[in-house]
Amino acid sequence: MTKHLQQYCGTLIRMPFAHKPSISEAQMLPLTTDSDFAVFADFTSSPYPVLLNVREHYQILSDLVAEAQLCWPDITIVVRISMPGAMRIPANLLADNVLLLEDLATEEQKLVAMANPLLVIEDRFTRIEIDKNDNSISLRLYSNEILPTDALQSLITYLDQRGVAK
Repeated sequence: MTKHLQQYCGTLIRMPFAHKPSISEAQMLPLTTDSDFAVFADFTSSPYPVLLNVREHYQILSDLVAEAQLCWPDITIVVRISMPGAMRIPANLLADNVLLLEDLATEEQKLVAMANPLLVIEDRFTRIEIDKNDNSISLRLYSNEILPTDALQSLITYLDQRGVAK
């Protein structure tokens, strides 16, 4: 069976919650030995700005998942998530139809054949200065049925409101 695919790619260009106070989540690293300091000194800073914190990142992912579940009640969702923050992940990101992974490629290939519909949310938002991310996000919606040209529009509108531009 042929899978139909709709894609969107964008870049976070501003703070997503611009008119809301943001909690600084800067923490002291537990560096205690000369070796700890030497390893940390070798980290490079990202050339991309940090525009959101971990809590805001989870909020965006949670909102995207909630919107997708409204649009497609039987959807399977794969979300790229790296190094969880030191806080609880929102409950809807832990739902039975949501899979959190760091490396999506292999699982996405398997699920494209099995799940209908399937949404892949792959963001690379820079949350801390040493992230190797570029503030991009991509959405891939796979379906056995032909998709309307605006199938992703409600998710794109949400991202636009949060400072993501195409």
